[in-house]
Amino acid sequence: MKRKLLRQMLNEWRANLWLAIELLLVSVVMWFLADKLWVMNAAYNEPRGHDISHCYKLAVSQLAETSPEFKKYKDRHEQVADFETLIERLEARPEVECVSYSLNAIPYNGSNSGIMLNLDSISTGSVQQRMVSPGFIRVFRIHGADGESPEELARVFENMTEFDFLAASNLLDRSKLKIDLKSLYGSTFACGNEDSLKLVRAYQPIRNQDYQSSGWTWSAIMIPLTGSNKRWANEVVVRLRENMDTEDFKENIMKDALGPLRVGNYYIRSVQSLESIRHNFQIEHVQQIINTILVVVFLLINIFLGVLGTFWFRTSQRTSEIALRMSVGATRRDIFNRIIAEGELILLIVTPLAIVADWLMTHYEFNGYYKAFFEAPRFVGTVAITWAVLALMIAVGSFIPARRAMKISPAEALKTD
Repeated sequence: MKRKLLRQMLNEWRANLWLAIELLLVSVVMWFLADKLWVMNAAYNEPRGHDISHCYKLAVSQLAETSPEFKKYKDRHEQVADFETLIERLEARPEVECVSYSLNAIPYNGSNSGIMLNLDSISTGSVQQRMVSPGFIRVFRIHGADGESPEELARVFENMTEFDFLAASNLLDRSKLKIDLKSLYGSTFACGNEDSLKLVRAYQPIRNQDYQSSGWTWSAIMIPLTGSNKRWANEVVVRLRENMDTEDFKENIMKDALGPLRVGNYYIRSVQSLESIRHNFQIEHVQQIINTILVVVFLLINIFLGVLGTFWFRTSQRTSEIALRMSVGATRRDIFNRIIAEGELILLIVTPLAIVADWLMTHYEFNGYYKAFFEAPRFVGTVAITWAVLALMIAVGSFIPARRAMKISPAEALKTD
């Protein structure tokens, strides 16, 4: 059976060669589409490094100088004292678990400050600078890179000065230096203008959006927002106790905005959940993802119909051959096995060539950066999916017309031919 099949395929080498080329091209294109969907899904499911559930951002503003209620501060310390009083009153509310204030630091935020750090021959390149309060770590439940809980990491942060910093564990990833960041704890980095910062600990990286791989996420450092710098805080976020996160929270906050929560020139202008901020920040990107998925699905359907049509036509053209084989005693199983095996064998022959092309596209990251140029689960998974789908297409495209051909009597098929 195998020898006869190979002999027949060699006799029809021209037709089989064109079919092999078609299957090779289709296999590479299908792998590219499968890999694209794999990368998108993998990026979305990577750890975000934060938890925004039950979190709300309070838009805190100050009265304009033209306001009749405007309070002229004697110095910036008096201004900071009013801001601290507002934070204390928020922390005292029974539904509030913890409060944070920061400068361009919360997730899903397009405004970021940059900084470059250098230590001897080590350069981090440009990294994000987040000036935050200890409550920031508690509110967003940020874990330490060495296994510290948010509470443990926050206590470390409380004892830091404005000349200390925490670094994301991927701080040195772009430097491509094989250095354990933990070995640099206590080291002082230069950051320009003769300033320097001491590395205290590392934390798990925080992603600023859900659809971008951590491989593309900028590294960041966290510096205490202390002293008179507190007046620059432009983000106040509260985390509510899980059993007290109700629809009434926003209404209750705004009721007190001109009462207990009005301190000096500070007042709360609005309340917005972090979930809604996340949605608004990513809405354009989500639409791009949906459009990409629709294009991929459209291409996959066209490829499916194309391959199905090719084998359907190929098998239909052999109706007389099928009838002749049945007339000399071939069973339905024999005919099915023969027809399907021919297509599957051609696919098996071109698959190694397709894998080489797939590996090259993986190496050069045609679908965007995803941790490393070669990952076994990603590569093997997408190759297996591609092969399985193509094998199924070939089987379906050969089976249905072969079954129809076998319903025609041999005499009628030979007469038609």
